[in-house]
Amino acid sequence: MSEDKKYTILVKHQRVEVSKAVYHAYHKAREAERYQDKVARQFELSLERFQEDGVQVELQLSIYEPTVEDRLTQQEQLKKLGQALAALNSEEKLLIHELFFNGLSERNLSAKINVPQKTINDRKRKILLKLRNLMEN
Repeated sequence: MSEDKKYTILVKHQRVEVSKAVYHAYHKAREAERYQDKVARQFELSLERFQEDGVQVELQLSIYEPTVEDRLTQQEQLKKLGQALAALNSEEKLLIHELFFNGLSERNLSAKINVPQKTINDRKRKILLKLRNLMEN
Protein backbone atom coordinates (compact mmCIF):
# COMPACT_ATOMS: atom_id res chain seq x y z
CA MET A 1 0.00 0.00 0.00
CA SER A 2 2.83 2.41 0.79
CA GLU A 3 4.20 1.79 -2.72
CA ASP A 4 1.04 3.29 -4.24
CA LYS A 5 1.43 6.53 -2.30
CA LYS A 6 2.22 9.54 -4.50
CA TYR A 7 4.59 12.22 -3.30
CA THR A 8 4.20 15.76 -4.58
CA ILE A 9 5.76 19.12 -3.91
CA LEU A 10 4.57 22.57 -4.85
CA VAL A 11 6.60 24.23 -7.62
CA LYS A 12 5.43 27.60 -8.99
CA HIS A 13 1.88 27.02 -7.70
CA GLN A 14 1.64 23.56 -9.27
CA ARG A 15 1.93 20.14 -7.70
CA VAL A 16 4.76 18.05 -9.16
CA GLU A 17 5.05 14.34 -8.50
CA VAL A 18 8.44 13.31 -7.08
CA SER A 19 10.06 10.25 -5.57
CA LYS A 20 9.84 9.53 -1.85
CA ALA A 21 13.53 10.44 -1.39
CA VAL A 22 13.13 13.80 -3.15
CA TYR A 23 9.97 14.52 -1.16
CA HIS A 24 11.68 13.86 2.18
CA ALA A 25 14.84 15.78 1.20
CA TYR A 26 12.70 18.75 0.08
CA HIS A 27 10.73 18.87 3.32
CA LYS A 28 13.81 18.34 5.45
CA ALA A 29 15.45 21.35 3.76
CA ARG A 30 12.29 23.44 4.23
CA GLU A 31 12.13 22.59 7.92
CA ALA A 32 15.81 23.46 8.36
CA GLU A 33 15.20 26.81 6.64
CA ARG A 34 12.18 27.53 8.85
CA TYR A 35 14.21 26.72 11.95
CA GLN A 36 17.06 29.01 10.85
CA ASP A 37 14.57 31.82 10.16
CA LYS A 38 13.06 31.32 13.60
CA VAL A 39 16.46 31.50 15.30
CA ALA A 40 17.48 34.55 13.26
CA ARG A 41 14.24 36.35 14.14
CA GLN A 42 14.89 35.85 17.84
CA PHE A 43 17.99 38.04 17.58
CA GLU A 44 16.81 40.44 14.89
CA LEU A 45 16.03 44.03 15.78
CA SER A 46 14.82 45.92 12.74
CA LEU A 47 12.19 48.50 11.93
CA GLU A 48 10.53 46.10 9.49
CA ARG A 49 10.30 43.35 12.09
CA PHE A 50 8.76 45.70 14.62
CA GLN A 51 6.21 46.83 12.05
CA GLU A 52 5.41 43.22 11.10
CA ASP A 53 4.95 42.32 14.77
CA GLY A 54 2.80 45.39 15.42
CA VAL A 55 5.22 46.96 17.89
CA GLN A 56 5.27 50.72 18.14
CA VAL A 57 8.82 51.80 17.35
CA GLU A 58 8.58 54.88 19.55
CA LEU A 59 7.87 52.61 22.52
CA GLN A 60 10.91 50.47 21.73
CA LEU A 61 13.14 53.53 21.41
CA SER A 62 11.96 54.86 24.76
CA ILE A 63 12.77 51.53 26.39
CA TYR A 64 16.40 51.73 25.25
CA GLU A 65 16.83 55.41 26.06
CA PRO A 66 18.68 55.89 29.35
CA THR A 67 16.65 57.49 32.11
CA VAL A 68 17.71 60.55 34.08
CA GLU A 69 18.64 58.23 36.95
CA ASP A 70 20.81 56.14 34.62
CA ARG A 71 22.62 59.23 33.38
CA LEU A 72 23.18 60.53 36.91
CA THR A 73 24.48 57.14 38.03
CA GLN A 74 26.83 57.03 35.05
CA GLN A 75 28.09 60.56 35.81
CA GLU A 76 28.70 59.58 39.44
CA GLN A 77 30.59 56.46 38.38
CA LEU A 78 32.74 58.48 35.96
CA LYS A 79 33.50 60.96 38.74
CA LYS A 80 34.54 58.12 41.06
CA LEU A 81 36.64 56.58 38.29
CA GLY A 82 38.41 59.91 37.73
CA GLN A 83 39.17 60.17 41.45
CA ALA A 84 40.38 56.56 41.56
CA LEU A 85 42.63 57.09 38.52
CA ALA A 86 44.09 60.21 40.16
CA ALA A 87 45.00 58.10 43.20
CA LEU A 88 47.23 55.78 41.13
CA ASN A 89 51.00 56.23 41.07
CA SER A 90 52.70 57.28 37.82
CA GLU A 91 53.63 53.72 36.73
CA GLU A 92 50.07 52.51 37.29
CA LYS A 93 48.65 55.52 35.41
CA LEU A 94 51.02 54.87 32.49
CA LEU A 95 49.99 51.22 32.24
CA ILE A 96 46.25 52.00 32.38
CA HIS A 97 46.62 54.88 29.94
CA GLU A 98 48.54 52.80 27.39
CA LEU A 99 46.27 49.75 27.61
CA PHE A 100 42.86 51.37 27.88
CA PHE A 101 43.14 54.86 26.42
CA ASN A 102 45.77 54.33 23.72
CA GLY A 103 44.52 50.82 22.94
CA LEU A 104 47.88 49.06 23.11
CA SER A 105 47.81 45.33 23.59
CA GLU A 106 49.68 43.81 26.51
CA ARG A 107 52.16 42.36 24.00
CA ASN A 108 52.83 45.73 22.36
CA LEU A 109 53.19 47.47 25.71
CA SER A 110 55.52 44.72 26.84
CA ALA A 111 57.78 45.34 23.84
CA LYS A 112 57.53 49.13 24.24
CA ILE A 113 58.67 49.24 27.88
CA ASN A 114 60.77 46.05 27.77
CA VAL A 115 58.84 44.19 30.49
CA PRO A 116 57.53 40.61 30.14
CA GLN A 117 53.91 40.34 29.03
CA LYS A 118 53.04 38.21 32.06
CA THR A 119 54.28 41.04 34.30
CA ILE A 120 52.12 43.52 32.38
CA ASN A 121 49.11 41.24 32.82
CA ASP A 122 49.73 40.79 36.56
CA ARG A 123 50.16 44.52 37.09
CA LYS A 124 47.02 45.27 35.10
CA ARG A 125 44.94 42.88 37.20
CA LYS A 126 46.28 44.38 40.44
CA ILE A 127 45.63 47.93 39.25
CA LEU A 128 42.08 47.10 38.15
CA LEU A 129 41.41 45.52 41.54
CA LYS A 130 42.82 48.63 43.22
CA LEU A 131 40.58 50.85 41.05
CA ARG A 132 37.53 48.74 41.93
CA ASN A 133 38.30 49.05 45.65
CA LEU A 134 38.86 52.79 45.38
CA MET A 135 35.56 53.24 43.54
CA GLU A 136 33.59 51.18 46.06
CA ASN A 137 34.79 53.27 49.00
